Amino acid sequence: MRLRILILPLAAAVISGLVWYKLQQNPARNPTSQISVVSRLQAPSIEALDQDNSITRLKSFQGRHNLLVVFFDGEAGAETDSTLRHLKQHADELKAADYHVIAISSALPQQNRKTDFPPLFHLITDPAPIWKIHRDWGSGCFDKSTGTPRTAVFHIDRAGNVTGRSEPVPLEHPDQQIDALLGLSHENVAH
Repeated sequence: MRLRILILPLAAAVISGLVWYKLQQNPARNPTSQISVVSRLQAPSIEALDQDNSITRLKSFQGRHNLLVVFFDGEAGAETDSTLRHLKQHADELKAADYHVIAISSALPQQNRKTDFPPLFHLITDPAPIWKIHRDWGSGCFDKSTGTPRTAVFHIDRAGNVTGRSEPVPLEHPDQQIDALLGLSHENVAH
């Protein structure tokens, strides 16, 4: 019995010593600590005229629909953008999955009106050279050093959240990720 009484304080002293030793060591560097963590951010607001001269607001879709936001080259036009063509090709699947598309460029409403996109496509104008919406959405769709817009695609969930770090991050392979969101297999998708 006496031996058991001596072992408990001895074990406590050894454990305390090990804990003290470990706390005195420099923390090991985590190799992934330099990588920015991607999380869900509240999407920046969008409010602009669409192809029908109606105001399209991002907040009117929140809580009701999933969204794909496509920044496209307004000078080339919506019909020439490969992602918009891909989405138009899968309009039935978009509708079934309750997606709407907000396509943004500097093209004027009358230019966007000449297209034949289905009603779930909202082609809105972000006037040049201000490009307020492009700037609000960050470097993924606007190059601040040259002052020019970029093409990009973002996915917004029903809650109005977008993938990002300190600003929204565009989809890396938009057509493939869109196909995954819609449940399309690549064998069945005509490109």
